[in-house]
Amino acid sequence: MSRFDLFNWWKSGKKKISFRSIPRPTILIAFIFALLFLIYSNNFAPIVQTTDMARSLGLLHDRLAKIDATMLEEEKCEPIHKLAFAKTHKTGSSTLQNIIFRFGDNYDLNFALPENSWMFSLKTPWNASLVETLPAASLGPYDIFAFHSVWNYDEVKKVLPKAKFITILRDPVDCYESNYVYMGLQNAFKMDINEYAHLKAYHNPVRRSHAFIGKDQLLWDLGMNWRELENKTLVDKKIAEVDDQFDLVMFSEFFDESLVLLADLMCWKLEDVRYLTQNARKKEGKIEIKPDSREILSAWLSADYKLYNHFKEKFEKRIDSYGRERMKKDVAALKKLNEELSKQCVLAVGDNSILKGEFRMAVNSVEGYVINTTIPWCSSYARSEPSYSVLIRKKQMIKVGLKMGENKYSTLSKEERQRILQIMRTKLKVKTSNK
Repeated sequence: MSRFDLFNWWKSGKKKISFRSIPRPTILIAFIFALLFLIYSNNFAPIVQTTDMARSLGLLHDRLAKIDATMLEEEKCEPIHKLAFAKTHKTGSSTLQNIIFRFGDNYDLNFALPENSWMFSLKTPWNASLVETLPAASLGPYDIFAFHSVWNYDEVKKVLPKAKFITILRDPVDCYESNYVYMGLQNAFKMDINEYAHLKAYHNPVRRSHAFIGKDQLLWDLGMNWRELENKTLVDKKIAEVDDQFDLVMFSEFFDESLVLLADLMCWKLEDVRYLTQNARKKEGKIEIKPDSREILSAWLSADYKLYNHFKEKFEKRIDSYGRERMKKDVAALKKLNEELSKQCVLAVGDNSILKGEFRMAVNSVEGYVINTTIPWCSSYARSEPSYSVLIRKKQMIKVGLKMGENKYSTLSKEERQRILQIMRTKLKVKTSNK
C-alpha cells in the first residue's frame, strides 16, 4: 500500500489501516500528543518531575523503536513474478517490454509468447488457446504476457489469473504522429502529418476496419474495434473497464515516474527497471507538429484523449499518494542507474548500418546500440525485440526438451542420462541468457 496522509485516509472513510500506510512523522506526532495528554490531564500534577519526564520519554522512545521495527518488517516484500502487459504502439512500450523480458529471463519465468513471432496476430482478439497447447505450457502456469496483440483481458486472465495488469499510454497526437511515420503512412499518403491533419483528419474519417494502425490507436490496442470507437457510450464503458482491470496505467511522458511506481507495485528493485531506450526514431525522422494541426488531430482523436486524460488525473493522484519528494528522490536514483548503465555498456548509438546480430532493429528508421560485449550482462539491455523473443522461445524449448528427456530416459543410468541431455543441449545451440 502506498503511503498517504492520515487526514485523507480518515476523510475517505477507509476501514483498514496498517502501520506501513502511516508516515512515521505522523506516528511520532500522535504519540507525543498522547504523552502530553497523559501528563497534564486529570490526576496528573501540573508540574512533572524531570525524572518522570525522562522516564516517559524513554518509554516513548522504546515504543517508537518497536513500531519502527514493525513498519520495516511490513515493508519487506517478495518480488511479484506474475505480470500481464497490454503492449500499445509507439508509447515507449518496447523499452518497457525489454525491462519485463530481462526480469523474466533473470528469474527463469515462463512466458506466454507467440509460437513463431515476436507478436501475436493483430487481426483478431487474443485468445488463450494460442498458448494453452504450446510446449511451454507443459512447464507449468505462465508468468509473463508482454507481446503485441489485439488485447482481450478475459482471455489473458485465463492464463494469468493472479497477475498484475499494466499498460502504457502516450499523448494521442504524439502517438499518432509516431505511428504515422514509423508504419510508413507518410509515404503511403504522400503527405506529412501536418498535411494529413488538414486534408484528411479534418473531415473526421473513421478508422479503417482492418487497419492495425489508425484513429484512436490507444483504445484500439486495448481491444476496441473501429465501430465501437465511434460510440461514446462504449468508449466510456471501456475506460471504466480498464480502470477496474488494470493495476497500473503508465505514461510515456512520465516514463521514469511510471517505472518507480511499477517497481513499487511489483516489489522490484530500482535496478530491475533501469533501461536503455528501445526503438527510438532517428532525429531526422521526427516531424514538428504545428499548433493548428495538433488542434485538428486532437479533435479527431477525442476518444483516445478521454482515455488519456482520465488516467492522467489518476496518475497524478497516485504520485501524490506515493509522495512527491519520495518520487523525486527515486527518479533521480533511477536516472543515475541509467547513466551508469550507458557508461558501462554503450559504445555507440546508431541504426542498422552499424548494428550487428541480435542488436539489429526490426526497421531501419530507429536506433539501437553497439554494446560492450566484454561485460556479459550488458547485451540484454540492447537486444532487439525480435531477437529477445527468439532467445526466450529457445530457452523455454530447452527446458521442455530437458523435461521430456528426463521422463523418456528415466530408466537409464545417471551418467547416460546426462550424456544424452548434453547432446540435446548442443543440438539446440541455444545461448543461455546473460544474468
